[in-house]
Amino acid sequence: MIESVIIITDQSPMGKNSALEAIRIGSGFVALGEYVNCQIVFMGDAVYLFSKNVKPEAIGMDPLDEILEIADLSDLELYIVDQALENAGMTDDDLIEYENLKIITIDEVVDLIENADTSFRF
Repeated sequence: MIESVIIITDQSPMGKNSALEAIRIGSGFVALGEYVNCQIVFMGDAVYLFSKNVKPEAIGMDPLDEILEIADLSDLELYIVDQALENAGMTDDDLIEYENLKIITIDEVVDLIENADTSFRF
């Protein structure tokens, strides 16, 4: 039985739904029961999803409020890789407020993957 899942996403949230769908999928895993722990790692361009300055509605996409509410209700643990944040020219001050959003190193990502029952890239 799978008890823990790591979802890794690195696609830009603008013009694609990969980063948003990772949160929806993670919420689905959590909804399966208390035994499925899901953590989502945002790398590459996916870190832009959490920028205070992102305005998805400007390009015809849904606002982020709804998806973040889903993540919050599911108590999802979301992680941003520090190097990806730096590569995007952002700091933690540029990020939206979300209680379960943490900045981690790539070594910590490796640990998450090693300790999970399964992982996949989305």
